[in-house]
Amino acid sequence: MSSRLKITATAPLGRREFVSLCGAGLLAPAAARAQGGFSSNPDVVIIGAGAAGIAAAHGLREAGIDYAHIESASRVGGRAHTETHSFGIPHDRGAHWVQNQTRNPYFNRAKASPHRFYKAPEVFDIYTADRPATESETEALWSIWDRVEGAIGKAGRRGRDVSPAEVAPLDGDWARTAHFGIGPWEMGKDMDDFSCTDWWNSADSVDCYCAAGYGTLVTDHARGLPVVLDTPATRIRWGGPGVEVETPRGTLRAKAVIITVSTGVLAAEGITFDPPLPEDKQASFHAIRMGDYNHITLRFSEDIFGMGEDGYVLHQVDESDEAFGALTNASGTGLAYCDVGGRFARDLEKAGPAAARDFVLGKLRDMIGSDVDRYLTGSAVTEWSSDPHVRGCYASAVPGGHPMRKVLRAPVADRIFFAGEACHPDLWATVGGADISGTRTAIAVTRAVSG
Repeated sequence: MSSRLKITATAPLGRREFVSLCGAGLLAPAAARAQGGFSSNPDVVIIGAGAAGIAAAHGLREAGIDYAHIESASRVGGRAHTETHSFGIPHDRGAHWVQNQTRNPYFNRAKASPHRFYKAPEVFDIYTADRPATESETEALWSIWDRVEGAIGKAGRRGRDVSPAEVAPLDGDWARTAHFGIGPWEMGKDMDDFSCTDWWNSADSVDCYCAAGYGTLVTDHARGLPVVLDTPATRIRWGGPGVEVETPRGTLRAKAVIITVSTGVLAAEGITFDPPLPEDKQASFHAIRMGDYNHITLRFSEDIFGMGEDGYVLHQVDESDEAFGALTNASGTGLAYCDVGGRFARDLEKAGPAAARDFVLGKLRDMIGSDVDRYLTGSAVTEWSSDPHVRGCYASAVPGGHPMRKVLRAPVADRIFFAGEACHPDLWATVGGADISGTRTAIAVTRAVSG
């Protein structure tokens, strides 16, 4: 089995993550070189300052390649964003799970950092709608979970590029809960919206946490890199011998461009290509499609779940398929990341932060009791699908779309290169996968512009 973002506890439960970064100057291209920004005629332009863009920048700098680095948002980090204004303590609005151990460059960076870094505990509490589940009910959940993952794995191993819903029908009182955990909670997609083959061709993981936040690690790695913020690429002209990247601050002319924005931005035509990209390349943006996933984070003054640090809570899912899964008392801070995914996450995001908060609190009152309100001290809700800089959480192949991963990461005309979590063969949907993709792409670009 190969559920790359998976955290195995007392059962085969999974978890997915986000990717990207924070901090640089606002400079006009013509004057940027003198002020520590960029020249208007570099060898390479990097678009996006998430984990992939940062890794690509390090690679080009080490190779001695002159590059310009632009980011559409007002910070670096993208989907790996730690902030402190919501609760006064580190709060990961995106990526939180440091996965894939030594394959992930951030694993060793975290170990070498001054921040507390530790293996994720493996403790789960399961609830029905209004009480803790019995031992037999919990065993029933893990049993159906195993069967569902087994069916998906069997299909994926045989190369059946179909949805899990086609091979793992709902069967039993806890089947919807297993489907929620494997689909919306792990993949950010419902079970009819991703590929068994893609799921199978992904890396397993043992997870760790950085108490200072995953976004802090990514920001630390970006320190010293000249990134120009609030500078989106609006059009890329590539009909001539090089590329021209148009931005609101001017046009950059280069030999090549590295595009690290999400497939959500590319599918929404956030960047215009002139001439248009090949049809199969355009199709890949839709085939490796972004999911929907949000944190509804609550902070409690006491450990109302009684699980200690970093316990997982999951409740029985009914026919509405309206559900959340929670990481409770994260790093002992009292933060509970109550996460929603798939279509329900998208609908709840449209309803607004108050509706999301009310949904989770309503469920918790039923499960634990009305005392939850007494200990609640704050809340924060993410809205990743509405964010124009991202348009989703992380990418996975739709049913039938797995072969398009190779198309997605292939360069166009040896001067338009793509990098990011969606471009990694088996560490997709991870910060580490984005970092490795950026590094590999920088090597390929260095060869192309130096030849």
